[in-house]
Amino acid sequence: MTYRHLRKTALVASSILGLGLAAGAAPATATQQAQLLDPVSYTVTIASPATHLVQVEALIRTEGRGSVELVMPVWSPGFYRVEDYAAHVEGLAARSPDGTELAVERLRPNRWIVHAGSRSIVAVSYAVVCEQRSVTTNWVGDSLAVLNGAAMFVTLVEPTQRPHDVRLVLPAGWTAMTALDSVPDQRPFHYRAPDYDVLVDSPILAGVLSVHQFDVDGRTHYLVDAGDHHEWDGARAAQDLARIVAAHRRMWGFLPYERYYFLNVFRSGGGGLEHANSTLLTTNATRVATPAGYRSWLEFVSHEYFHAFNVKRLRPVELGPFDYEQPPRTTSLWMAEGFTSYYGDLALPRAGIGDIDAYLISLSAAIRQLQGQPGRHVQTVEQSSREVWNNSFSGINPDSMTVSYYVKGQIIGFLLDARVRHATDGSKSLDDVMRLAYSRYSGPRGFTPEQFRETAAEVAGTDLSEWFRRAIASTEELDYSEALDWFGLRFTADEDAVTQWTLEVRPAASEAQLRNLSDWLRGEGNPGLE
Repeated sequence: MTYRHLRKTALVASSILGLGLAAGAAPATATQQAQLLDPVSYTVTIASPATHLVQVEALIRTEGRGSVELVMPVWSPGFYRVEDYAAHVEGLAARSPDGTELAVERLRPNRWIVHAGSRSIVAVSYAVVCEQRSVTTNWVGDSLAVLNGAAMFVTLVEPTQRPHDVRLVLPAGWTAMTALDSVPDQRPFHYRAPDYDVLVDSPILAGVLSVHQFDVDGRTHYLVDAGDHHEWDGARAAQDLARIVAAHRRMWGFLPYERYYFLNVFRSGGGGLEHANSTLLTTNATRVATPAGYRSWLEFVSHEYFHAFNVKRLRPVELGPFDYEQPPRTTSLWMAEGFTSYYGDLALPRAGIGDIDAYLISLSAAIRQLQGQPGRHVQTVEQSSREVWNNSFSGINPDSMTVSYYVKGQIIGFLLDARVRHATDGSKSLDDVMRLAYSRYSGPRGFTPEQFRETAAEVAGTDLSEWFRRAIASTEELDYSEALDWFGLRFTADEDAVTQWTLEVRPAASEAQLRNLSDWLRGEGNPGLE
């Protein structure tokens, strides 16, 4: 049995809930069913941060079962790499409410059975070693804790949704921020997720935090800085993020959440991970101290934020519902990640941050990176996506036999945008493709590769099958000519490897080309560039 959280409308058996439905009553939805189930309730205690240990106790109702099976994930959504989270769990034990120790059997590295007998509640306790610094693992130090659901919480093996509560017990002077909803019981740091998926999708940042709040379109956003950020101007960063969020909102026409958290951890390393209502970021203080480094950081955060729309809500059909023991395979990460990179960078000029040259420098760097990857002649971008679990580090650092779906996908986004604009004489763009795809396939549906290609062709008003075949299903070189002609751009004649493939505006660009360039970089309703 897997413990995929099925999103279906069905009755919950009265033998499990001890409840029934009145004659003629409508079947309960999955969300209503979950609300009727008792939550798994965790208490997470950080008593001695210097030890890097967290103590977890989970109270679980057996609901009449003589034993309960527990499991811990082996991967985190958005990070395409198998990880051994259970290896950092120590001393898992169980007891009844009266303190009687219960037998625990370990079935495999990430599964346990608790033999409850006739007990209605079992208390499962364990420690987690928190000394890893990635955005999918846990860290606890003197003034900071980064807690990720997949790497922190065991859960029940069951084919249904169930609420999960988390209460934090923190050192004096610490606070916490997370996208999880607070439980309205006046207890500090007490949160509830409607199901395990939301728990995994809501990292928790605790410690000595600096918070900057801003509103866009009536939605509250928080930039939460933690770690060594003494040289950091958080107020300025929050202002720039507000402009970027507003640019994305203008492109989509809405914001899909009530509040959003940028959980920004200053520490060694790098990387970020998207979540539906937050993102967890690792920021290098030295790198963001320069103007170029700060702009790169804004592009990076813009990428993770765009995922709130693309992947977390509009997603390839394979990326949900999740089975946390069986990593999914999809051929569509070139769109899920690559288009997110495209729009992440494009949001800056659309927000009026930097000039045309600054954006073209970023886009040129991506083109140069792609053209410097020998693997582009060996592997298609669809293959790169499907084989990500064993051919790269979650799509990063491809070797000579692979191509990055991040990088090539970003360039495909640029070229497809130009293709749609050209085919419709500028009346439509990739923005329209994304919005139409969202209206059709967001939420629990997801899209197939064919459905996304058909949506793009519908907006463009022309057959794109051969275009997509060349771009995503072959190792043929990408053709830049249409995009360069439409936007009035060219590559410089410099053949130096460092500066080759550098985009610039043509000195003799026509008024129509300059108008196309402005429309692209400004976006609909954006103040953008003058």
